[in-house]
Amino acid sequence: MRFDYTARDASGQSHSGQLEAAAEADAVARLAAQGMTPVSLRARAASAPMRAKRSSIKLADQVVLLRELATLLTAGVTLGDALPSLVQAYEGQALGAPLAQMESLVRGGGKLSDGLRNESLRMPVYVIALAQAGEASGEIARALQDSAEQLELSRKAEEDMRSALVYPSVLVGAGSLAVFFIFVGVVPRFANLIKGSRQVPELSRWVIELGVYVRGHLLEVLLILAALLAIAVTGLSRPATRQALLQGLMRAPVIGPWLVQTEIGRWATVLGSLLSNRVPILTAMELAQGVIRLNPLRAGLERATKGLQQGRSLSAGLETQAWFPRTRLNLIRVGERSGELPRMLLALGHSQRDAAAVLQRRMLGLIEPIAILLIGAVIGVVMVAVMMAITSFNTLT
Repeated sequence: MRFDYTARDASGQSHSGQLEAAAEADAVARLAAQGMTPVSLRARAASAPMRAKRSSIKLADQVVLLRELATLLTAGVTLGDALPSLVQAYEGQALGAPLAQMESLVRGGGKLSDGLRNESLRMPVYVIALAQAGEASGEIARALQDSAEQLELSRKAEEDMRSALVYPSVLVGAGSLAVFFIFVGVVPRFANLIKGSRQVPELSRWVIELGVYVRGHLLEVLLILAALLAIAVTGLSRPATRQALLQGLMRAPVIGPWLVQTEIGRWATVLGSLLSNRVPILTAMELAQGVIRLNPLRAGLERATKGLQQGRSLSAGLETQAWFPRTRLNLIRVGERSGELPRMLLALGHSQRDAAAVLQRRMLGLIEPIAILLIGAVIGVVMVAVMMAITSFNTLT
């Protein structure tokens, strides 16, 4: 919450301003820590746009928060001094309120890892586990830096994908509009060619009749398209639908290997970071499974975890999984034998990310020509149908 305050310092001088705090008592405590006695304190009602802004914490915000905290702690700033400075820096922004609540919690004797559990921050479970491990080992700055690096990798992957899809999306959208315009504005003009004529080719008749229907029922067609779009968006918002779509894409050429390589790279990097921060391997395995979106892969990792509980090695558990690359198992075996498993997992994650990046470029490179071919084929069929109708009409006359 944001508070308007008027307070006096030790010399009696009056100060007015605003501050961010979780509650009124926290605001009073913050003023007292600055050597000021509050005279008036009033909570400011947040406007709807501001509430929306504060609630929309993005992946980039999470990265910035963890990175700045890690930088301050590495520089020797205590957590008790770092959090108030961040609260002040992000006052009125998306991170302001969660940071104020975190500061209040830590000032009251709580742990930073507990503050990261704030639902508004939406931190992944493994970030909280890394923070707990850092608190236990006294290396909280390193743990936060590792967390920031993992989130930054996820953010960069999402950003690269969005950037790469901009041109194909524009291409498909423009092509679809062109096809729709042809059906609405061009094809119906040739309706007279099929009236009373039995010699018009069937393809021409179907295309022209479809164009006439679309033009005559334009509102209904638009409503149907909007309803189909709404159904698709609603369906994709359901986890079961998304999971079914992902599992279907797993079997597709290029897309399937890219999905699997990406998942393995993410899992190996997170597991390596957890183990590097001295998280027990069974706990680390359970936490790392949380970054896996594909159920078949998650089920395989769960079986590997059970194998660890029974005394088997990680490489032995992964060797039975058909989706895990056999050429990468050697990295894990070497890490287990040399005691460098965390380092080998991080190397595995790096190599898998590189392999996934190559497949991603190949996949995105195919989207453009496929889209051009499909749109061109539709427009070509329409043009051929119209020309066949004109030719047959001229032949009859």
